[in-house]
Amino acid sequence: MRSLLAVSLCLLALPVQAQYATGIGFFADVSLHTADFRTLAPDIPNCCPGFETATGFGWGIFGTYDGFRLAPRLRLLLEANYRRYAATFLQQERTTVATSEGTGVSGTFEHELQTRLHTLATALLLGYNPLEQLPQWQLRLGVQAGWTLQSSFHQRERLVEPPYGYFMDTGTRTRNEYSGSIPTASPISLAIVVGTRYLLPLVPRQQLALQPALTGWLGLTHLVTGATWRAHAVAISLSVVYAPLELPSPLQPGAPQ
Repeated sequence: MRSLLAVSLCLLALPVQAQYATGIGFFADVSLHTADFRTLAPDIPNCCPGFETATGFGWGIFGTYDGFRLAPRLRLLLEANYRRYAATFLQQERTTVATSEGTGVSGTFEHELQTRLHTLATALLLGYNPLEQLPQWQLRLGVQAGWTLQSSFHQRERLVEPPYGYFMDTGTRTRNEYSGSIPTASPISLAIVVGTRYLLPLVPRQQLALQPALTGWLGLTHLVTGATWRAHAVAISLSVVYAPLELPSPLQPGAPQ
């Protein structure tokens, strides 16, 4: 009886490793967009001197499977996600505006481009446990391929300064206002994925666990054809996973008998 109690206490003190982890979760992300283009397509008029940067927010759902062991602390992982994200480009242009008296005054045009994309993606990752004593902590690195399901945009040019006046071609303080689907949206995108996750058992030694994770995406391809526009993001996620644990064998050499 004492030997059995000693073995049980020993097992409770040892780190445990999940045989695999599979589950579903939710994520929210902040994205940074780098660009160098004037218009989304030749048939969409835009007087912007060039869009350069934008920030946005997104969210999505995902499924994960961590179960292909390559080495004691190295695994092959698969993930798939559905993501919706948006970004707004704002570019101001200093110019000279003619008044009704025929004189010129300093003015500012603001070019705004709002974009929204829906994507479906799959990722192939390597998961590495840097600390043998902490197998529930994992670092991740891999590549993700995405497919654009839907894209849309809304653009306009607005007269910001002076506070009076209007555009001659529209009779209002806005022009070049267009919206619809992005005609040049790239159907496929690629990104490098880096991140980390941690398994938190809901009940000690049980099979259900929470898995918080921090993930970064570095865009490799352009979001539209014929123009420079890449998107990068950082996401925080939380998933519920089924993770059966591998308990160390009490019959290993040196274990209490």
